[in-house]
Amino acid sequence: MRGISILLPFAIAALLLTPVPASAAGFMVRENSAEAVAMSYAGNGSRASGPDTVFANPAGMTRVKGSEWEVGSAIILPSFQFSGVARTGGTPIAGNNGGDSGRVALIPNLYGAFELGSGFSAGIAVTAPFGNANEYDKAWYGRYLGTKTSALSADINPNIAYRIDDTWSVGAGVSAQYMKLDVTSAINQAAMFGPGAPDAFYRFKAHDWAFGFNAGLLAAFDDGTRVGLTYRSAIDHKIEGSLDFTGTSPLLGLVNGAASAKTRLPATTGLSVTTDIDPQFTLAADIQFTQWSVFKDVVIQSQNAPFANTEGYRDSWMIAVGGSYKLDERWSLKGGIAFDETPVTSRFRAVSLPDGDRYLLGFGSSYQLSDSMVVEGAYGHSFSLAHPNMNSSINNTDSITHSVVLNGQYDVAVDILALSFRVGF
Repeated sequence: MRGISILLPFAIAALLLTPVPASAAGFMVRENSAEAVAMSYAGNGSRASGPDTVFANPAGMTRVKGSEWEVGSAIILPSFQFSGVARTGGTPIAGNNGGDSGRVALIPNLYGAFELGSGFSAGIAVTAPFGNANEYDKAWYGRYLGTKTSALSADINPNIAYRIDDTWSVGAGVSAQYMKLDVTSAINQAAMFGPGAPDAFYRFKAHDWAFGFNAGLLAAFDDGTRVGLTYRSAIDHKIEGSLDFTGTSPLLGLVNGAASAKTRLPATTGLSVTTDIDPQFTLAADIQFTQWSVFKDVVIQSQNAPFANTEGYRDSWMIAVGGSYKLDERWSLKGGIAFDETPVTSRFRAVSLPDGDRYLLGFGSSYQLSDSMVVEGAYGHSFSLAHPNMNSSINNTDSITHSVVLNGQYDVAVDILALSFRVGF
C-alpha cells in the first residue's frame, strides 16, 4: 500500500498535464498496458494475468495472488496529414496544408490489486480512457474550422471483486473521471468586413469531474479457458470554463467570459475469451461494442450566441485476436491484430478528428526479472486503408460565417510504444 500511496499522486498529475491523442477509433484510448498493446487488446477482459485487469475486467482480480502493482506508460506517435484546398465563394483562400497535426503524448498508467481474504479482492486503476490532441499551422486552409484541439481525461477507478466458486468471479467499481477541453479556431473577418480584414481567433477552455461505474464477470474453466463479460458506463460531463476572443472587431459584439458545454462519453460492453492451448501457448480474442451514438454534438454556451460543434457519431465495434508464447522460464512473445471501426461518418467528419476505420498490429515481449518482477515492452501500429476526406461532411464549412468550404483528404497512422513494470508481494 505504501508504494501506491507514493505513485498515485504522480500518475494522476501526469495524466492531468498530458494532452492525449486519439489512438483508437474515435477518441478512445486503449493503450492501458504494454501487454494490451502487444496483443492488440485481444483478451483484455479475460486474461487476468496481472493487475491491469482492475480496469479491463475487475472480476479478474480474484486470480491475482497476494498483492501486485503495475506502473507503465505508452508513447503515442500519431500522424494526421491533410492535402487539399479551401475556397470562399469559389475562390481558393491563401494558406497551407497545416503540416502534420498529430501530437506526441506520453500516457502513464497505474494499477494495484490485492487479496482481502474470504474470496474478496480489491484494486485501483488510474488511466486515461479518452483523449484527442491535434494542432495545425495557424495559416492552414482549414483554420476557420479549427486550429487546435486538446482533450484529455484522467480516470481513478477503485474496484472490488468476489470469487463465487472455482469457476465464477464477479467485480465492480466506480470511476471518478476528470475531463479537460481546450479548443481554438480562427474567425474569417474578411468574409464580414472585406479583403484585408485580419483573422481573429476564439479559444474555449473548460474542465469537469464526473462519475460512472463498471462491472465484470469472469468464468475460468478447468480446460484453461477464461471467458469475460465487461461493462463500463457512459459518463455525463458538464465542462465549465471560459470563451475568449483575440483580434475580433468590436462590431461583432463578441464577449469574453464564462462558458460551458455538455458532453456524454460512451458506454462500452465487451466479450473476451482467453484459452491456454498448452503451458506455452495462449490464444485470445475480444469483441467490444461502444455506444458512441450518444456523442451527438458539443454546444458552447456563453453570453454570445451558441457555438455548435456537430459530431453525429455512430455506435462502433472493435474485434481483436492475439496470442502469447512462452519461450522459456523468463521470456514470452506476444502479438495480435485488430479491426477498430470508427464512430465518425463521412457526413460528420471534422478537422478536430479526421478519423476512419483502423487496423491495428501489435507485438511485444515480457521478461521475468525474478519470481516477483516482470518487465514488458510492446510496439503497436494503427493505420487506415482508406483516406478519410472532408468532401461530403457538413463540417467542411466554417460554422460562424459559412463562407469557407474545405475539401481534401487525410493520411492517418499511429505508432505506439509501451512499457510496463510489475511487482508482486
